[in-house]
Amino acid sequence: MHIKEKREPGRRKGKSRPWQMVLFTAVLTAVGIASLLFEKPNVSEMEQRDLAPKPAISWQSWFKGDFSKAFDAYYADTFPMRDFLVAFSSSVKESLGIRYDDIRILGGADAPVETPDEPVSQPEQVLSQPEQILSQPEESLSQDSPSAQESKTEEIVFSQPQEEEDDIGVNKNGIFIYKGMGMSLFGGNASVGKVYADNINAYHHALGDSVRVFDMVVPTSAEFYLPEKYKKLSNSEKDAIQSIYKNLSDGVTGVDAYGAIRQHTDEYLYFNTDHHWTGRGAYWAYTAFAEAAGFTPLDIGSDYTVKQIDNFLGSLYRQTQDSKMREKGDYVEYFIPDVAAQAYIVQKDQPYVKYKWTVWEESVSGSNGYLVFLCGDAPMIQIDTGTCNGKSIVVVKESYGNAFVPFLIPHYEHIYVVDERYFQTSLVEFIQQNGVNDLLFLNNAFSAMTGYHANNLKKLMYQVYVPPEQTEEESQAQNSRAEEPKWQGVQEDDIGNEDDDE
Repeated sequence: MHIKEKREPGRRKGKSRPWQMVLFTAVLTAVGIASLLFEKPNVSEMEQRDLAPKPAISWQSWFKGDFSKAFDAYYADTFPMRDFLVAFSSSVKESLGIRYDDIRILGGADAPVETPDEPVSQPEQVLSQPEQILSQPEESLSQDSPSAQESKTEEIVFSQPQEEEDDIGVNKNGIFIYKGMGMSLFGGNASVGKVYADNINAYHHALGDSVRVFDMVVPTSAEFYLPEKYKKLSNSEKDAIQSIYKNLSDGVTGVDAYGAIRQHTDEYLYFNTDHHWTGRGAYWAYTAFAEAAGFTPLDIGSDYTVKQIDNFLGSLYRQTQDSKMREKGDYVEYFIPDVAAQAYIVQKDQPYVKYKWTVWEESVSGSNGYLVFLCGDAPMIQIDTGTCNGKSIVVVKESYGNAFVPFLIPHYEHIYVVDERYFQTSLVEFIQQNGVNDLLFLNNAFSAMTGYHANNLKKLMYQVYVPPEQTEEESQAQNSRAEEPKWQGVQEDDIGNEDDDE
């Protein structure tokens, strides 16, 4: 008995649509070819990180499977339109929650504390042969620096804004986003602040009255721009700063950057997408330091050449990938005085050699915009200026200090910028050997209230550098570059002839 198969109306048995398969195959092939042929980026501006490099193939890596893993990472990182797809994915995730009052809070992210990443690398367009080498100390002790801590961000989107901290349960070291501006919520620890102050006092006791010692603790954006009804999410940075200054000894001057900044909060003082202050914010802190140190600051409206780097997206955006922050964006202002300056850098594990460097790295762009200030962090940067007044200053800082330091150029002949995370020799001995007049400690409120930074200040006082093991060739190469065994400033005529000073 023959039974007919029942068919759905309009459907033909065994009939496929070949054009669909052809189209799918063509699109897949085109994307694959494009991903191999198009120029590969090295850095993701969207995520602010280096992308995986193209791996080199070898028989060993092929058979061990290392090559395939590395190539997978390279292919995924350099896929066509990857930044667009990452942004689109972030927007889709955000659409699953609800925004009220233009607010988004993310808990569990690290506060803007400057933990040690590797110091800045040596850009080819800046680094030259070492100018001089310092004499090495006779004794050595090993110093281990803590490794960088990576932060993980867990998003918490609230159904409605709450007034009480207990109702919200947000990590105080989280990120608060309001109308496209990211702010880190401040916790603070008064006991750590006292240790920070005591360690600064120790420098005054060690150096005596021959060196003026200053401390500047800088408030962050949440202190001024957190909406009033959410103030309870963040502790008072003003109170934290005052508690530190109360613990400073009579020989140490606390610089009131807070008061100077507060008078100009209608200006562009902090980034929307980054935990740093802007160049303009650093300027007003500089005016406070000028008052404390007894000199007249330059006028921001008439005494500088003002330049700008557009399309800046910073650290808070990198952690959140928030669409509102991306839409608002940032730019980086920097202010160049009419005073000649030549910078030199001391690299990690080369504490007695200096290389020619730059004060303003104007080649940077986009998300690397903050690197315009000193081209990033390094164990030490020396700036010799055309201000021939015989005065010198050491600025001990984390990266908040980078935007501040260039404002000192018209007031000091020599500026030594010490990064408290990377400096490898005795800071007290360095100050004494170089006849330094002023010593300024500059930290944002988070760093000043963090044990790592407070302890670093004590460690720097008398640490002794122990070089890593060197090959005989490396040792001979370094010795062959040695010249005068001391630091000294370049002459004014030499400064005027430098084409790449800025």
